[in-house]
Amino acid sequence: MIIIAALAILFALFFVLKKHVGPAHLAVIAGVTVYDTFGTDVVNGLLNVVHDVPKTLLEVIVFLILVLGLPLLLYLRSSRGGLFGILRLIEALLFSALLVSLCAWCINYFAPFDAIGKNIVDFIAKYKGIIMLAGVLSAYFDILFYREV
Repeated sequence: MIIIAALAILFALFFVLKKHVGPAHLAVIAGVTVYDTFGTDVVNGLLNVVHDVPKTLLEVIVFLILVLGLPLLLYLRSSRGGLFGILRLIEALLFSALLVSLCAWCINYFAPFDAIGKNIVDFIAKYKGIIMLAGVLSAYFDILFYREV
């Protein structure tokens, strides 16, 4: 159920606020790349400073900051406009699905999935590459064909 709630909240956020999703979407991809490249080093460095925190919790926090926190901050600070109509609906759906699929292991750390949530995550994970490609294309489309509202 938590996965459905996360999808619904993110979708509503992206669809209702009508801001540019493109830069935030590319920031998510950059956050994943930075985490894959430097995440272990950052977590190990933090473990040297904070000894009492479990390593997995630090991994979750660093991942969420890079992949969810900073891109959402960028999204909330972006101007209104961007894609419109059915394209906005598709873009919001793609971006929320991508975020949930990337952050599923973090969500599972705090709240284990039920059967429905596991099925949804498995379904999204099955198409994660296609979702990421479509999202990147829609992000570029959003940036290139920017429209003020």
